[in-house]
Amino acid sequence: MPSTSNWADQLPLKIVNVLVFAFLFSANIYSSFKSYGRETYFTPAAPVFKTWTLIDILLLGFVIYQFFDASNEGVRLVGWRFAIVGVLNAIFVHVFVSNHLIVAFIFACLVAASVSTVYYSLAAHHHQRSIGDTLFVHLPFSLWHAWSIVLVLISGFALFTHGHHKAHPSVLSRIAVVAAEAFLTLTAIGYAFRSREGDVAGSIVLTWTLYGIYQHQRDDVIRYAALAGFILSLIAVLKSLYFTFVSRDRGVSLGNDDERRPLVA
Repeated sequence: MPSTSNWADQLPLKIVNVLVFAFLFSANIYSSFKSYGRETYFTPAAPVFKTWTLIDILLLGFVIYQFFDASNEGVRLVGWRFAIVGVLNAIFVHVFVSNHLIVAFIFACLVAASVSTVYYSLAAHHHQRSIGDTLFVHLPFSLWHAWSIVLVLISGFALFTHGHHKAHPSVLSRIAVVAAEAFLTLTAIGYAFRSREGDVAGSIVLTWTLYGIYQHQRDDVIRYAALAGFILSLIAVLKSLYFTFVSRDRGVSLGNDDERRPLVA
């Protein structure tokens, strides 16, 4: 267990992180009592939105873990960006469930851009020296990064498309949704092949979202395109899991493993 002798290092930052987490968690609790935005042809099944529950739990771990010596390097690297992303995300949740769709889309893009800076900084510059680093520094930001991509697409479809998911979609709607599903599939595969082990967590989030779309939507074109994407993404996830836990010394990578370290390994 790490010592806590230097728990007061960067204390103002740590206090702000705790307050921002409380603000973000409150926003997520608030959203749970409302319908999560407007239904579209891209909306996944309700269980997909439980991804936020897991992220909340891991972020709680982050704000606790930051008071341990073992977290110093990770906390220093994340810096004030956790507070920035947390506030932006809390605002997004509020405006999205309140159906302020233009503002919500803008904030979804800001969240995705902000969390990306943390994600890539950790991947390139932070070694996972302990299980705490993996679970409470890398993993929450990996999940958050992937989920932010989903939120941009969900809020974008809510803003720019019309029609309920049970209605008959137009050809343009089908094309847009299938293109978004293809994007999620390619991104999930990209997560899996970013290093020998890959980013299992990010890939799983997008794979789960594709399955949720398949489960929730009623149009055959949209459903089966999502199912195809889910199957391809699942194969990529299994690849990541295999080279993470079974054969760590071999694997196919699209990136430089010295610079792009896996987020779950």
